[in-house]
Amino acid sequence: MKTYTVLFAQDVPHYGLVEITATGDKDALAKARRYWKRVQRNKEPLPLDEPDYDRAVLDRIVEITDETNRQVTADVRLDTYHLAIAPTELHVKLIENASPMYAALEKIARNAAIGLAGNELKKQVRLDEILSIARAVLAHATGSSE
Repeated sequence: MKTYTVLFAQDVPHYGLVEITATGDKDALAKARRYWKRVQRNKEPLPLDEPDYDRAVLDRIVEITDETNRQVTADVRLDTYHLAIAPTELHVKLIENASPMYAALEKIARNAAIGLAGNELKKQVRLDEILSIARAVLAHATGSSE
């Protein structure tokens, strides 16, 4: 029997209130953003002092090592949450719409395959290319080799 060390992690949201004065709704948002930037530069105290352990996310195994300190595995998700970096609003929209885009791509691949079966020479080259691209993206998304 071997002994293993398992490093677990989860992200726990923390909340905190700050009062600001503003001339209206848009000004309040702008001032709140500026305040948060000052917090990040250590010019204001971190207002997050209330952990909410009931809403923890990103449960994961960071790593498992054996008794010789050899890493056996790492980065294993234990819940349905996934952390993604979205540097632009376009990235946010792509992440938010991944499911419908995937469904549309499946439909395109299905319809292109039907069109290819019809063997219309003019459309065949274009459909073949569309089908190839759609299948490659679908395979990448699902992790399959098809």
